[in-house]
Amino acid sequence: MKNYEIHKLNNEYPYIVFSTSYINPLEEIEDIEKELNSQFQGKVLFDLLLSNGLTSNRFLEAEFDGRKFQYSSIKPVMNLDDLIKNESIHFYRENHDLLQNSVLPNAHKFLIKRGRLM
Repeated sequence: MKNYEIHKLNNEYPYIVFSTSYINPLEEIEDIEKELNSQFQGKVLFDLLLSNGLTSNRFLEAEFDGRKFQYSSIKPVMNLDDLIKNESIHFYRENHDLLQNSVLPNAHKFLIKRGRLM
């Protein structure tokens, strides 16, 4: 079972990788590279909510060269626009069953289900 989902975006990040469990999707980075292979070159956003929680390293970006991620380019993203945050919260609200297999405390799960936590 994959511990991530890849979604296409229409902004500065062509793709976002959502965590789908407490297991960090970066542990499956080779599989993500295979899925993205030759589709594009550019920045990919990772939303690690379920594996990292609401920490400063929840969102990471990484440069993808069309075949591989450039590991030296991986860095936290602190200031995302609200459209990306809304896309993220929409994903987790629509897939709230994923929240049960996460590191999030129950209070955060409740707020995410209600769409009140970004």
